[in-house]
Amino acid sequence: MIITKLRLHDFRNYPEITLYPHTGINLFFGQNGSGKTNLLEAVHCCALGRSHRAGNDREMVMRGRPSGGCGVTVDGEDGFSSEIVVHFTPEERRKKQVWINRKKTTRLAELMGHLRCVIFSPEDLSLVKEGPSARRRYLDMMISQLDVGYFVALQRYQKAMEERNSVLREGKRQGAIRESLLDPYDELMAESAAQILPRRQETMAWIGRVAAETYGEICGRPEERLETIYQPFSGARMDKEEILQVLREGRREDMARGTSCTGPHREDILMMLSGREMRLYASQGQARTAALALKLAQRRYFEEKTGEKPVLLLDDVMSELDMSRRTRLLSEISSAQTFVTCTDESDLDGCGERRVYHVSLNAAACAEVEERSDGGERREDRGRQVEEPDFS
Repeated sequence: MIITKLRLHDFRNYPEITLYPHTGINLFFGQNGSGKTNLLEAVHCCALGRSHRAGNDREMVMRGRPSGGCGVTVDGEDGFSSEIVVHFTPEERRKKQVWINRKKTTRLAELMGHLRCVIFSPEDLSLVKEGPSARRRYLDMMISQLDVGYFVALQRYQKAMEERNSVLREGKRQGAIRESLLDPYDELMAESAAQILPRRQETMAWIGRVAAETYGEICGRPEERLETIYQPFSGARMDKEEILQVLREGRREDMARGTSCTGPHREDILMMLSGREMRLYASQGQARTAALALKLAQRRYFEEKTGEKPVLLLDDVMSELDMSRRTRLLSEISSAQTFVTCTDESDLDGCGERRVYHVSLNAAACAEVEERSDGGERREDRGRQVEEPDFS
């Protein structure tokens, strides 16, 4: 997959801009807070319909503007192109809107697979250092880009669980609950979980093996062995009826706590390094390398399953890697379209063919992007290219 055009309009601190990325490495450098990460965030929004960092869609819109958006044109290896536009408003009552090839979608699931990306950012240290939700999100977002049915099952499960929790909270408040009220939600959750669990187990078996190999390649220390252990909410792979039985057996605890305590939303991926739990013992460098290994394994998984390389987004990762790990990473990313942000252009010295952009703030605190040559000189034949995108 290759992004041939990236457009932003009133998105974060970009009033409007259109870029035509390189098919290889695209380096965006500049001071912190200038807007480099916003460009990667826009790509992520076009792939998954959501930011990798923001809590809500309102944060996507430039302050004081009624709406904003981002869009990409993507060329696939099959020769077909897709045009994706995501439109945001700051109003809570209005949901984001997604267009694919100028046709408005009715479900976010329709977006999945048109653009596949893998992002690595400072926030990804949470994959190692924080609780299970970050690791589940990593797994769910990865599988959703490959399997629309999985994404739909996740949505169904989440909605049923939220409604079930509402019944449980009300029952706890009143001091009593009729268990029959939980029956329809348990049915929906069990049906969805039966689709979710096999994909998670299958995917993590592949990812765990490749991530361990990748960690070793980046780290260069044979004594450091990465192991990822998928921990399902129940011991064995189960069908719908078996999952339903587990949910019913857990009702007493659910009613006491006022929330659903059992199910795929309680699963985890245990990360071990040389037999020790990384969350407790890993250094910052080890945690960053492990998170990066997971993301690079994800990239390989996409290529294995689709025959296409996904777009790789690396947000300020070089500053935390020593020279040997940086060199190994550069060799990993050389074969796919990559967007990299950093504060120092020299961070990617030796990476080969690339396109370099300088990101800065103007007097109005809006981001501007200027293309440079590899030598740091401004390219007069290109510079910043701007056109009015269609976000209507």
